[in-house]
Amino acid sequence: MRKSSVRTLRQENNARERALSRESQREMADVVVYLRGQDLSPLDQEEIRRDILEMVWEAEARGETMAQVVGQDYRTFCQAIVAAVPRRPRRVRMAAAVEELLPALSVLLGIWLVKKVVEALLRGEAVMHLTLTLGEAISMGVLLAASVGIVTYLCRTALEGERGRSRGKGFFMAWAFCVALLAAIFLPTFLLTNPLLTLWLPVAVAVVILPLLVHGVLARWMER
Repeated sequence: MRKSSVRTLRQENNARERALSRESQREMADVVVYLRGQDLSPLDQEEIRRDILEMVWEAEARGETMAQVVGQDYRTFCQAIVAAVPRRPRRVRMAAAVEELLPALSVLLGIWLVKKVVEALLRGEAVMHLTLTLGEAISMGVLLAASVGIVTYLCRTALEGERGRSRGKGFFMAWAFCVALLAAIFLPTFLLTNPLLTLWLPVAVAVVILPLLVHGVLARWMER
């Protein structure tokens, strides 16, 4: 299935979802987030989404709710559907994980590049050579790891609702996580200032763009 077909199916599903009641739209949004975190290709995700949308649309036409047609436990319902889909080969799963990280890596590298250029201009220095420190590299790695962890957590808990959740505990954990994340990001930047590598500006620009190019190649490869 070509990428254009996946895009077309996604657009059709978006139109189907808009035709549902507001409550069903909210519940379908949680289902979609959950599916995004499963070992499914974009095509599998949209095909499952289409099938569920058709079930919900038919249920609403009969005057029933989404919970009445799929059951109260959306998570179990989705798990049963996902379990029936053949797992992708390991190399495809690894390529998909790398592909998802590459755009974020390109953004972080772009921010680093702009930051270095602005700092050099403010100091009145030449901007043809940019130095990446060990602390900056560690901070980018921490940000990437944190983004993966946050997305994974949101996807896995999308269908939990209020069951088993404690607002006080959740707030404390979120606060502690933010403090730890900020410390992990900024402390290495200020403490580990030893140079890791120095790049010529055109090479640095190419390094920023390279992850996006690799992302495109991997995406095309996985669609075949």
